[in-house]
Amino acid sequence: MKTVQVVPKADIDTKLKTLLKQTERQLRGGTTTFLREREGRWKHVKYPGWIRWDEALGGLLVAEVHAKKDQSDWQLLHAFIGYLDRHLADYIESISIYYR
Repeated sequence: MKTVQVVPKADIDTKLKTLLKQTERQLRGGTTTFLREREGRWKHVKYPGWIRWDEALGGLLVAEVHAKKDQSDWQLLHAFIGYLDRHLADYIESISIYYR
């Protein structure tokens, strides 16, 4: 499992959690690679596993990347960070990855 911590820019009024949910709703049914399983839990259409995310104190977005196969965890992580970069880059100050 890997933990991703996303720090929002200081001048952003909207929470990252809200922005992520809005983006998923806009892309739903289209060409998105992440599918919502339930609130705060997504799965990727190609890579086995799931991502569980939620908001932490200070407006941080914390996500746990759980791959079903150890060999594919990097792909799921790569896909999630790419998603954040493509859709929320203007709102993100930094992203940290913790290896657990």
